[in-house]
Order: sequence, then structure tokens, then C-alpha cells
Amino acid sequence: MESVFKFWKNMEKKTGQLIPMQVFPAVVKEVDKERRTCTVRVNDNVDFYDVRLYAVTDKELKGFCLLPAVDSQVLVARIANGNELYVCSFSVVEKVLGTIGDKVEIAVDKESLSYKCDKTEATIKSNDIQVKTEKVIFGVSDSQVTVKADQVVFNDGEKGGLINIEKLAAYIDGIVEKFNGHTHTFASGAIEVEGSSTKQANVADIKSLAPDSKVKKVELKDYEDANVKH
Repeated sequence: MESVFKFWKNMEKKTGQLIPMQVFPAVVKEVDKERRTCTVRVNDNVDFYDVRLYAVTDKELKGFCLLPAVDSQVLVARIANGNELYVCSFSVVEKVLGTIGDKVEIAVDKESLSYKCDKTEATIKSNDIQVKTEKVIFGVSDSQVTVKADQVVFNDGEKGGLINIEKLAAYIDGIVEKFNGHTHTFASGAIEVEGSSTKQANVADIKSLAPDSKVKKVELKDYEDANVKH
């Protein structure tokens, strides 16, 4: 048995001198996110360039790609026993890129997740969400929700549109001004003074403030924002 073991060790040594190492550990020194390649260093002094992180070095092709963190440990393998290399195992991943078909793109890192599909974009961060389509923008942060759209509907919109507060306030202010400045006119003639048995006649016309026109009733269409319903 010992002779067989020595035989295989001897064969391993000889073949190892003829066939390059197929998988070896390395440290990532640089990442090209556009071409989806990286530079790795072996034994602190030998660099290998254009090591693939993707099946090909073409960013337009579809699929998923892991981007390693700089200075992280990886395992590098040879392609077809040649000089072209690719990363086959990661220790720390900085970002994940994914494309599905011709429209869907996904990117994930430690801070955010982004999604694109045709004309729709969505980004989710720890305290912020942004969703965009061709005509709508929706955002959520720590303190507010932002919506930009041609129409916004809450709870089916059965209660109608929201009030345009500035127009309504101006209308009410107009009523207040008319009320505060209103006048009334009393016809001339004899008047009776309460508690007196006599009448005083020929009293001149008595005028007090009165409106010169009537205030119309409130019409919802004038103050309702039909684009925001609740």
C-alpha cells in the first residue's frame, strides 16, 4: 500500500510540473464594473488582469454577476486549462447585478436595491423608497410621502376631491369682508319708543351698512381638486 501511495505522489509531482494549477486563492485588487472583470493578486507579488466575473467580458449580455469587494479573498479557476481566468468563489460580495430578458435590470448592494423594467424604476434604501414610471413618481422617506401624478386616489375616491384651501380661504375672507361692512336702510316716518306712550314722527332715514350684492353659495367645483380623491 505504501508503494502505491508513493507512486501517486510521484505522479502528482510530475504532472503538477506539466499542468498549471487549476484553482488557486487570490486577493481582489481592482474591479471593473463595466466590463465585469477584476484584477487579482497571488502571493503578494503576482497580478492577473481581466479575470472574468461573468461568462464573457460584454456588459450588454444578460445574466447575473457578482462583484467582489476589493481586498477580499476569492478562488480563481482556469478556463480550458489556458491562461484565461474566472472567479469561481467569493468571500465578500460588494454588489449583485442581474438582467433578465431585454427589459428587467436588478442591482443590489449593502445600501440599496434597484429595479428597472421598461419605463418603470424602483429604488429601495434603508429609509427611502423611490418608484418612477413614465408619468408617476412615488417617494417615501423618514418624514414624508411624495407623489407626483396626473391623479391620486385614496380609498377608492368615493368622498370626492380634496379642497383647494387657498381658493376656499379667499372665498371665506370675501364673505367676512362683506359681513363686516354690511349696511341696512330704514324708511323715514314715525317710530315708537319702547316704554313711551307718545310717538316721534318725521324721523329722518336711518342708514346702516348693508351688502350691495348677494354672496353666492359655495360650489364644490370651484374649490375641489378632483385630481386628488379620498
